[in-house]
Amino acid sequence: MRIPEGLNVALNFSLLEAIFSRRSRRFGLGMEITEGTLRYRSRFDPIPLSELEEAFLIWAGTGVTGLSLGDLPRSGISWLFQWTGRSWPCSCNSHSTELFYTNDRGLYMVKLFDLMPEPGEVAIFQNKSDEERLERILQLFRKSQIKLEDTRADLPKGEPGLFDFNAWNTNKPGTTLFIPVTNTTVEYMVLLFIYFGSKYGFNIIDELNGGRSCGLDKWIAKGYIKKDVQMSLFDLELRVLTTLNVEQAFICQNMNLALQALGLGGWAFTGLLPHYALGVNPSYRGLGFRFITPEKTLRSLKNPVPVGRDGVFEALCPPYVKDMNEAVDKFLRIRGEFWREGNPYPYRNPGEILKDEYHPSEERIQIVKDFCTYVYENYGRFPAFLDPMFVRLVFQAHHLDLEFYDKHYMHGTYADTHKNHFKLWHPELAHLFEEKK
Repeated sequence: MRIPEGLNVALNFSLLEAIFSRRSRRFGLGMEITEGTLRYRSRFDPIPLSELEEAFLIWAGTGVTGLSLGDLPRSGISWLFQWTGRSWPCSCNSHSTELFYTNDRGLYMVKLFDLMPEPGEVAIFQNKSDEERLERILQLFRKSQIKLEDTRADLPKGEPGLFDFNAWNTNKPGTTLFIPVTNTTVEYMVLLFIYFGSKYGFNIIDELNGGRSCGLDKWIAKGYIKKDVQMSLFDLELRVLTTLNVEQAFICQNMNLALQALGLGGWAFTGLLPHYALGVNPSYRGLGFRFITPEKTLRSLKNPVPVGRDGVFEALCPPYVKDMNEAVDKFLRIRGEFWREGNPYPYRNPGEILKDEYHPSEERIQIVKDFCTYVYENYGRFPAFLDPMFVRLVFQAHHLDLEFYDKHYMHGTYADTHKNHFKLWHPELAHLFEEKK
């Protein structure tokens, strides 16, 4: 593959320059603002991002970069969920956020949860030439890419579902729209095994049901759970949420910084309502996720709940398991796959680390199962209040129409990488813009 000059520029772009030049630049080729002071209609046709541009953004945003170092004492290492290193940090290395994206060619998912580096690849891109980096990025990107549909995602085009002030340019021809989706059930169970361990033994209480213990009374009586060390169910799930919602922010910020190096426009925003983006409204297919409506629940909470996209990205809860006992077993089985002998590890003597692996006792496993079963039986869903599949931030990238900024803004609204983007990345198209100046 021919390496565009822009890739060399991007790979050597200053981090501080990317930070200091980061802006939301929303006006792309082929777009139009029809009202207000900034009224403008682009004279150019939309031009979609190339595969390499998308791969670069995705790998900067969420890509596998090598192995987690796990430089912790024994008690810390034992809580790690897996060992793959990514371009963003994650609590207990569970990495349960996956990236969906759509463009003129279709709807895709980049499935990285199961992707591991090769043995010895502690740092995948270290000490490699630009050509080797490009080859490895594209190899990993293509290996993890799943095409879900052959057309651009059917998302809301305005109210309801998309704020009006975002409707003019979101998911338009030529754009690539990225939607990170977080499976909250994985990290939830990681935290349960920590909180129900002998060091903590938290008693989770249900405020909406008289402050009773969430299925833990038997374990309090046996001394495994500390009756007076209490945490509310609300507080527990708030901790899960605040642990996880930063993941989408990390991914979008990484891609935002990469935009500056590539000379592309785009921005992160929350204008798409999460359930509409996933597909709750029959008028829009969205990302094609399955929703369930809880039967046993408080009347005020009886709303559709996104649980997954069948066969591709599924939460640890029914209907993908028969009950929460099976969900916990599935969680432990998945974790066990990442701790198998022969997998890549960053240590010189991984065998010693594997001897220290945390194997929860049958009692602790049953405590987690009893708690999860309580939540599901009393609320008709798991988690009780959080979406099993959570969306908040989305991110769009596109080619900028610089003439819009030249007309309405003072000098300095875009960088040289934006000015020279087509010369650096698409020299075969650069003449189109030179001729129209």
